Amino acid sequence: MYMAPITAAKAPVSTTAQRLTGLVVLPVSAMVMVPFLVGYAVYAVAALGLRGLFKAPRALRDMVDYAGQVALGR
Repeated sequence: MYMAPITAAKAPVSTTAQRLTGLVVLPVSAMVMVPFLVGYAVYAVAALGLRGLFKAPRALRDMVDYAGQVALGR
């Protein structure tokens, strides 16, 4: 089993420093992630829309067939 070399323990960072750092890092990360997520959502909507557009005629035919089977009995 590998063990890292023993090093001296570091003093914990103060809560104030953590919060100030978080106030800086959180908006920066949001500026990076929000455009990515919007782009991904646009891609997903376009892909699903195209998929639905090409499969719509078959789905409509299947719905009509099913409605006929239910109305007339199987």
